[in-house]
Amino acid sequence: MALSQSARENGWASYPADAWNEYKGGPVGPYRFWTHCLEKYGGPVLEVGCGNGRWLTPLAEHEAGCEVVGIDINESLIGTARQRVEQRRATGVELDATFLVGDIVQFDLGRTFPLAIMTSWTFQVLLTQDDQIAFFERVRRHLRPGGAFAFNLFIPFHRQRGLVAKDGVYQWPPDPAYHDGTPRTYDPTLQIENMRDHNVHPIKLRHTSLSELKLLFRLTGFRLVEIYGDDEDMRPFTGTADNDYTVVAERA
Repeated sequence: MALSQSARENGWASYPADAWNEYKGGPVGPYRFWTHCLEKYGGPVLEVGCGNGRWLTPLAEHEAGCEVVGIDINESLIGTARQRVEQRRATGVELDATFLVGDIVQFDLGRTFPLAIMTSWTFQVLLTQDDQIAFFERVRRHLRPGGAFAFNLFIPFHRQRGLVAKDGVYQWPPDPAYHDGTPRTYDPTLQIENMRDHNVHPIKLRHTSLSELKLLFRLTGFRLVEIYGDDEDMRPFTGTADNDYTVVAERA
């Protein structure tokens, strides 16, 4: 099967695992939001766009005996995720974790879950509305009745602050405090941000508003049931600069 447009163009399939693990290799959380979802909906848990497994592995440890399944387009990062699990198992930790390589727009695991998650603003790698719709339909197909999809994404209004036009291109001034001052440009017609992540590898991210997201839910059989301003502390959503969209959408 041919890869989706997002998988071909967003840059994640070929992102060097060594470079990603240098910046995003350490253990995290699990933050309050993800454990809240796990405790509310239960396992097994599917993570789409799981990368190197740094979120899914601690979730599996948080609730002993919980099966977790991760899928990602980047084969090298999936290799890292498997190594992470084996290293934990070698210390005596029992983990029921499986990691698979696949296009998150087109995957078919032949089973359902009470909870699917997508961490770290990974939703932004879906570059077109067609791919977003296909993705939501895939996730819904993998959820049990009453199941939920929990994920987060940045707020475009705040992300786009500082954009300036130069030679007909919208771009952000270099900021050494953000991804080592990587160059970033924005195409407002496609809502696509182009950046060289940490000055290492080119990636693309799509800016999606909350109103677009709600419409996508209606089109694909989801309903928004919870929204917070952050996954770490589940702060109330107010739309301020310290917020993102941290949401739970149930299969309608």
